[in-house]
Amino acid sequence: MAAILTFIGSFAGKIFADKVVGWIALKALLVFLFITVVPLVLNNFLYDIIKIMMDFASGQAAGATALNGNMSFTGFAAWLIECFRLPEAFSLLISALVLRLVLSMIPFVRLVG
Repeated sequence: MAAILTFIGSFAGKIFADKVVGWIALKALLVFLFITVVPLVLNNFLYDIIKIMMDFASGQAAGATALNGNMSFTGFAAWLIECFRLPEAFSLLISALVLRLVLSMIPFVRLVG
């Protein structure tokens, strides 16, 4: 009777040990994949998506008529613009307007004001 119980115990221990070793191996494999492979794949995928979008945008911009938004000021006007820091102010204003536009496009964001 003791031999049968010993056999059943060793059999259960062997199954349990195999399951634990398999679980540890699976966790090690998943950690390896999520630390090394997944970020590389996502980085390459996002890079390709951004490259496609930038190629499309540059292709669309090349077909449009050229609009030059650069302005050059000299003398007193340039001094006043530099004193009042108008380029930085316009940059901040345009950034705020674009941020508000982007936030208004998100369906679950409520803008007050």
